[in-house]
Amino acid sequence: MRNTIVDHALSFQKYDTNNEYFYFNVYNGRFIEDYSWIDKTMFDMVIFHYSATALRGAEGHWGNFLQLMVSIWKDYPCKKIIIQQDDYTLTGRIWDLALGVNADKIYTIMRECDYSVLYPKSKIGNIKIKTVLTGYVEEDYLDSLFLQNHRNRKRDVVYRACKLPYEYGKHGLLKAELASCFQDKLKNSDLVCDLASTNDDNGAILGNSWFDFLASSRTVIGCLGGSGYADITGEYGNKVREYTKLHPDATYEETKAVCFPDAEENLTGMISPRIFDAAITKTCQILVGEDYQGILIPNVDYIVLNRDFSNIDQVVTKMKDVDYCEEIANTCYEHVIKSQKYTYKKFIEWIMKDIGNVDHAKGFSSDLSKYIEKMCKKNNDKVWTEILMKEGKL
Repeated sequence: MRNTIVDHALSFQKYDTNNEYFYFNVYNGRFIEDYSWIDKTMFDMVIFHYSATALRGAEGHWGNFLQLMVSIWKDYPCKKIIIQQDDYTLTGRIWDLALGVNADKIYTIMRECDYSVLYPKSKIGNIKIKTVLTGYVEEDYLDSLFLQNHRNRKRDVVYRACKLPYEYGKHGLLKAELASCFQDKLKNSDLVCDLASTNDDNGAILGNSWFDFLASSRTVIGCLGGSGYADITGEYGNKVREYTKLHPDATYEETKAVCFPDAEENLTGMISPRIFDAAITKTCQILVGEDYQGILIPNVDYIVLNRDFSNIDQVVTKMKDVDYCEEIANTCYEHVIKSQKYTYKKFIEWIMKDIGNVDHAKGFSSDLSKYIEKMCKKNNDKVWTEILMKEGKL
């Protein structure tokens, strides 16, 4: 899996030493026999992590999983927290889960200006909504990386971009457009490049290899994450898949005219974990636009590329200036990494304060803890066995 998912999911038990956490993997839904051991003496809080709620895109699992979650947690006397990402896809299913389990709060990556689109009170009632980032800085990586100065790095510019389907709108197309535009612009230059589009994890660089990849380069290209559209019911995605299956060469404009002609892009993008990854490796970032949630300062922490690419020639000139790029990268490192403002430790401190005191109504029992850990391990071992069998490794 991607480092950012693992780091995020395990950050609570790593950085909150006042509470005891148990990780339960819900791969493929994990149905009722795996939950029968849970009773109301066990937990003060349950966290539905985005790696679990991603199941809402799995038609064969979501319905049963939702029914199971509601049956267990609806009346369970504890706090219920949802930490969500990719809120713009199948948003209605997030509402169903939140209402079904009587959630107290949803922590979303979406900005407050988008709440009225994705989380209107008419749909979620009095559930509180708060904005968090897609990821944070895991400081453990700092000690494991060997960072060369820019003149000794073997690449000048790198990039990996997931080609998103048309239901994500023009904003979703931007990632692939960046790869294509820079490939054309740099093909006859003397810069050493490694730029590619990916299809899901095909062609992606995962795990610690991603940090090695970034650290090998002076610069990296990027943009805000997210989608232009809120696909609340999944209707846009379904129509796009059906249409492009019949018309594989259709353009975005043609597909939109057929599948969602009256829809307008109405969502704001957000910083992705890649921003922090590049800051950690002191790799100079070339990013589209000037709004990076107040975290990055344009042309101080990164080089600005206009949304219409109109200044790309000037950007390429700046990319060739090794000392300038290194200065930008070092400044970003000071502001974002060395300041320790955006670490997972700070995130956990903030979110636990925001959640409020957990009453510890269940109390602590070493025997109970051992039992819960045993049952979670039993499930998680079963999960990994299934995954390895599916991948042909067992």
